[in-house]
Amino acid sequence: MSVTSLDVRTVTLVDHDLVDEPLLTLDALADAADRLPAHLVEHHLADIPRVLPGGETKVLEQTPGEIVRGVGSNGCWVMLTALARLPDYTPLLTRAAGRYELALRARGEKIVGHNLVAFIGAPGATVPVHFDRNHHLLLQVRGTKTVGTGQFTDAREQELQRERGMQFQRLNADRMPDAAEERELGPGQALVIPAYTFHWVQGGDDVSIALTCTATTESTMREAAVYRFNVKARRWHLPTPPPGRHASLDLARQRAIAWRDRKR
Repeated sequence: MSVTSLDVRTVTLVDHDLVDEPLLTLDALADAADRLPAHLVEHHLADIPRVLPGGETKVLEQTPGEIVRGVGSNGCWVMLTALARLPDYTPLLTRAAGRYELALRARGEKIVGHNLVAFIGAPGATVPVHFDRNHHLLLQVRGTKTVGTGQFTDAREQELQRERGMQFQRLNADRMPDAAEERELGPGQALVIPAYTFHWVQGGDDVSIALTCTATTESTMREAAVYRFNVKARRWHLPTPPPGRHASLDLARQRAIAWRDRKR
């Protein structure tokens, strides 16, 4: 993956070299799941539709490690957040994200935070259509999955769907994007997913293990603040221009949200 050739502004398919990483086997990740604080491990049964507006799911009454080890037959999807908090995984964040983060910086992004997330999915596991506030590099390690990405061509619909994801409940999109494409990822392949890009996942016929490097930048934080402000403003029937149109207005909305957060 060349820094100069990596386009971090669009959905881009690249290669990676983590397929044989010992820390990313099913047993290693099950051990990691048991060592992480409980609030950093999320799981649910993954036989769900691609459009799941409220995100309603069911969980198992098992330990995180048991769920990961049984993912071949229990039908679950598991997310291990902040994996780099574990000392043995800290160097892996640098190795996995180094060139990606250099490419972000080369294109003017100022990174203010990053994270390492592991996803373990049962065969056929579905992740419904949603977006994330940060830039992502999704690295497939084991198994295959189909990753769809897209946007809404109607500007108003695009903003309304993004504002859904900025609600306190972090609602998913309530319909599929009308401009979309799908790519199949296999071991050794990675996908650049820019912030606020709608995406969804359908697992293949085997257990899937993937790693995601996330990057929070000054621009993604500013856009998040603007969308949060717009959620409130829309309720008051005030104008809600999307981020990026008026720099001074974006800054004012960001400051208003920061002030509100400090008052809480």
